[in-house]
Amino acid sequence: MSTVLRILLSDPPVADRADAWALFSSDGTRLREGRDVPSAWPAAQRREAVIAASRARLITLNLPPLPPERLNDAVAYALEDQLAATDDPPRIAASVQAADGRVHAAVAGRALIDALAPMFERVVPEAALTPDDGTWTLYASAAGDGFVRTPSGAFAVTLDEQVFPAELAAALAQARRAGAAPETLRAALQADRIVLARYAEAAGVPLRVAPAWRWSYASEERFAAAPDWRAPLRAGAAAERSSLVQWFRPAIAIAGLALALHVGATFVQWITYRVEDWRVGRATVALARDAGVSDATTPAAATSALVRQHAEARHRAGLLAPGDALPLLAQATPALAELPPGTLKSAVYGDGAWTLDLAKVDAARLARIDRALTDQGVAVLQAETAAGTRLRLTSTP
Repeated sequence: MSTVLRILLSDPPVADRADAWALFSSDGTRLREGRDVPSAWPAAQRREAVIAASRARLITLNLPPLPPERLNDAVAYALEDQLAATDDPPRIAASVQAADGRVHAAVAGRALIDALAPMFERVVPEAALTPDDGTWTLYASAAGDGFVRTPSGAFAVTLDEQVFPAELAAALAQARRAGAAPETLRAALQADRIVLARYAEAAGVPLRVAPAWRWSYASEERFAAAPDWRAPLRAGAAAERSSLVQWFRPAIAIAGLALALHVGATFVQWITYRVEDWRVGRATVALARDAGVSDATTPAAATSALVRQHAEARHRAGLLAPGDALPLLAQATPALAELPPGTLKSAVYGDGAWTLDLAKVDAARLARIDRALTDQGVAVLQAETAAGTRLRLTSTP
């Protein structure tokens, strides 16, 4: 039987420090748990690290539907304003995007992640193991202190039986100012009635006591869905096999034959497109080299170099290039005309791109604008911000 050992860590493991661990079977059954120094950890086929909530922040983003290869860029862009510049730049991991557009992004210090990554097959945040039920819930961490899970993510708090967590009080005050205060606050921790009564009085919202939460009791589904710093981009959750497949084998066989016929009928056309694409790419590389671009080894690099040379040549002649501020804005204006009056809050041009900050715009309208911009030859990157939506527009070569 294969096993998985999961360790709750606030810092990289050291020989003389005991950390909480839990041993699981391959199907997610918890076999045993304890707290030991690394030399006393039980043997297992796999090891996974769980970063304590005090060292990792969890942020829930609402993004438009994105292909997996664009998800990382969109998450990093959406978090740009929320991450402070420090001597320890952050590492970001993103979960698979849910059907409703939500993505859970985990942020931790680069030094911590880089130290843990070689030791463990997966590195996930503790806060992501809690239920994602849209409530404000206060939890105690087995690594010390606590954290609060909210619809917008999770943040660490200092637990003190005498004083209501200052970080939570500040977050509740900010939510009230924004008109988004929770109706209740859940407390999923072990505490006596006097402490809970003290917390309830300071919270300013009704306090509801919930069963104490333990990280090692999280379901296998929560572990699997958590953002993983070892694999921040995943193409999607693997599809589970259904037992009903056995009942529909004849229909599946017929569908398989039909699919095989369809694939056979389109294979020659696909090969034709591939060959033509290869020829165009080879011609683009040759054209770039003839133009003096020595490092144009791929069609993408050659296209980028040719676009850059074309822009430089037009600039030397005193002319505008397609990716300059005014031509790019003119190219995007017909699609942006659908924005309601007063929606555009700011527009900044730099590095060949327009960055537009918009107020709240409904998702259907944003989707239409995205399609219209793409049809106009404008590449679009969308990200939700606290005030609305941010668009980054660049010219498509």
